[in-house]
Amino acid sequence: MGRLFFLLLMTTVLSQSVTALAADFEVTPILGYTFGGSLKDSETDESLKFNDSESYGIILGLRDESKVGGAFYELLFLHQSTYLKVDDSILSGGEHLDVDINYLHLGGRYGPEGAAVNPFVVAGVGATFFDPKDGDSETKFSFSIGGGINVPLAKYISLRLEGRGFGTIFDSNSTVFCAENECLVKVKGDLLWQYTAFSGLVISF
Repeated sequence: MGRLFFLLLMTTVLSQSVTALAADFEVTPILGYTFGGSLKDSETDESLKFNDSESYGIILGLRDESKVGGAFYELLFLHQSTYLKVDDSILSGGEHLDVDINYLHLGGRYGPEGAAVNPFVVAGVGATFFDPKDGDSETKFSFSIGGGINVPLAKYISLRLEGRGFGTIFDSNSTVFCAENECLVKVKGDLLWQYTAFSGLVISF
């Protein structure tokens, strides 16, 4: 977790330099809800599911002046605190595995501008960081795709409403959430899907 917040802090600091170079820079704090996410254990055939919960983060955007319309490069950070459960029951002994899931994605957004409501599409690639309370952290490649609308509220402020799907790729024969030489899940190649709906206040510079 420490390295993620350090990276986020460094990105924010660097963004101050970017604002000096480009007028169309955006900072968007976001708050939403993340749904879904399940893995199947290759040995027990049990389905392990992440609990739905609130999520929050930030999006930094830089306009691509070479494109016509609203084209932005974007860096997204999204955090979810959740827990892992087996099928419809909590893990053995009435306990559950608390896990922080963090997405760090570089991508883009494109859509028209100038209307009262402006639709857009988004996509990105990056990494998913799994940080269990008791166990080793995991880092996996992931991608995202989604869409939403942007509603101007003032000259430099707008409301962003978005839905996005995140796909995290697990290698074949992976073992995850390990502690003291024991692993909770053994995966034989899988794709973890999570879906997030969020809103954010876009501040433009």
